[in-house]
Amino acid sequence: MSRRVAVIDIGSNSIKLLVADRTDKGRIRTILAAIEEARISRGISGAHPTLSEHGMSVGIAAVTRLMAAAAEHDPDNTAIVATSAVRDARNGAEFRKRIQEATGTDIRILTGDEEAELIGLGLVFDAELAKERDFLVFDLGGGSLECLEFRDRGVARSASLQLGCVRLTEKFVADADGPFTDEDIARVADEVNRVVGMKFPLPAKDKVPAIATGGSMATARS
Repeated sequence: MSRRVAVIDIGSNSIKLLVADRTDKGRIRTILAAIEEARISRGISGAHPTLSEHGMSVGIAAVTRLMAAAAEHDPDNTAIVATSAVRDARNGAEFRKRIQEATGTDIRILTGDEEAELIGLGLVFDAELAKERDFLVFDLGGGSLECLEFRDRGVARSASLQLGCVRLTEKFVADADGPFTDEDIARVADEVNRVVGMKFPLPAKDKVPAIATGGSMATARS
């Protein structure tokens, strides 16, 4: 009998819930997908990133609501994971403790390498990519950019870079509440080109499809 699982992903901008199980053919079947725009990561670009009291309170409330929504579907197992904002914050351990006290469930704080690895594992099971053999993936969140290169449907290399949209906006955009200026765009582009060029140089000899994923990309697309 297929196990039903619930996963809550605490990201820098949004907190997502997925309740799913497997079909008889081994495919992942979504039972419930939900999202809360918590934006816990304000201030992440500072020298000493710290989650604000407001950010933690909003995050805890969002996780509590999503846990209640998941419970209605009787999952066999529920996991909570956190990514860039929590792993980089000086008080990430405090936030983790408060989530556990509120929900009775511990948080697994993913390293950058673990985050990239799990993104890759998830994409291998994506039916939309079943025909792709070699491709690049760029998963853009609020705190980090995960880059993966697939060869023959396996991850050949990966990198987790501190190039999330919140981090870049706080560092390089003069007025985050206004439209981006040409100068803003140039500063962001220079930083992205510099870091990607050093840590995840793009393949030069052959051209492969590039796939963009992540909450920031979904927002830009809409």
